[in-house]
Amino acid sequence: MKKNSMTYKYLMILIATCTTVVYFIPYACYDFYNHFLETYNITDGQAGELLSFFGITAVIGYFIGGWIADKFNPKSLVVMSALLTAAAGTVVAFSSSFTVLKIMYFIFGITSTCMHWSAFLKLIKNIGSDEEQGRLFGFYNFSFGLIGVACTYIILAMMETALAKYEFRGGMMIYCVISVTFGILTLIFVPYDEEKAKERATEEDKIDLKLVGKVLRMPITWYLGFFTLGYFLIRSTVPYLNPYMTDAFGISIGVAALLTNTLRSGMNLVSGPVGGFFIDRLKSSTKVVMVGSIGTFIFTIVLMMIPQQHNMVTILMIVCIILLLFSYVNSTALYTPVTEAKVPFRYVGTVLGVASAIGYSSDIWLYNLCGSWLDSFGNGGYKYIWMLQGAGAVMMLITGLLMAALYRKAKESEKTS
Repeated sequence: MKKNSMTYKYLMILIATCTTVVYFIPYACYDFYNHFLETYNITDGQAGELLSFFGITAVIGYFIGGWIADKFNPKSLVVMSALLTAAAGTVVAFSSSFTVLKIMYFIFGITSTCMHWSAFLKLIKNIGSDEEQGRLFGFYNFSFGLIGVACTYIILAMMETALAKYEFRGGMMIYCVISVTFGILTLIFVPYDEEKAKERATEEDKIDLKLVGKVLRMPITWYLGFFTLGYFLIRSTVPYLNPYMTDAFGISIGVAALLTNTLRSGMNLVSGPVGGFFIDRLKSSTKVVMVGSIGTFIFTIVLMMIPQQHNMVTILMIVCIILLLFSYVNSTALYTPVTEAKVPFRYVGTVLGVASAIGYSSDIWLYNLCGSWLDSFGNGGYKYIWMLQGAGAVMMLITGLLMAALYRKAKESEKTS
């Protein structure tokens, strides 16, 4: 296979993208929520506490990950992330101590988000030329969704059959084996040309810690940060559809996990490209954000109104499909505002880094809060979780409109200058 062919490049992206299983490992406790609670005999609140420990280091990791990827070889970071996350996941699989689980989830934020994310993006970018970036990252997004669906089906099937005796622990070990395997394959096969990377490096890719003070005084930083926070309030509450189906509607644990994970990955495959198409077609993200946010808010209200009865499962599924379709449309709009607001080139990387830290900060407190609601109110706690989801939609709508005002102001400035 010729190394300059797109087929070769797509194969390299597919191999590298399989290392993103490092994000599935810490979130497996929510992808297979009921299995996780049963295996470790913990409460909803304790499950939330674990992801709060993960969130502490993950939020810091989103901010400084770009700086780390500038200092060290991105390919080496991706490989080390895959191996170290698998090691921590193995400890989780064999542990029965809640204290050990908390320590491992704290470490997950370092080995996955901090070490992997920015380095992985640089690795993908390095595989092709500047003219091929759209196709390369488009294929990455497709591969990521495909891998998510495949992992869900494989692991759930194994947990329900051959690994039924080991339940969640067996599923976690499958993730770890995948992570190690593709970490090694990435090391052996995926290329990284350091000279080419240096030639193509731009200020836009970097977080400059000296510019943080300046960036914090820019309205776009806060608008984009709370816009991202609103999006993750929605994305982070979606996994609770899994226990909601079992607790409130009587669906079996295995079927609920299959349905919710298929919905999440499937809608991500569909809605992301749809959102991107309309943003390019309309030459603005504002209208897409308004439609996505209003649709999410309306169908969150509808979700809350569905009677918690087993015979309402079909209606529940239809509402969930529409809800996720609207909410995931906004995923493409997370990184376009800095361009539309005409943010000076040298500030872009720092603005995105600070805004991401604000947005992803929900990981620190959200799961803990939702778990405490379920422990305190039982099935009634889901009402508060969906209210939080609706608040995320409103937050996206308001900050989207505020950013639109910045776009108009930037355009007017361009015309008069």
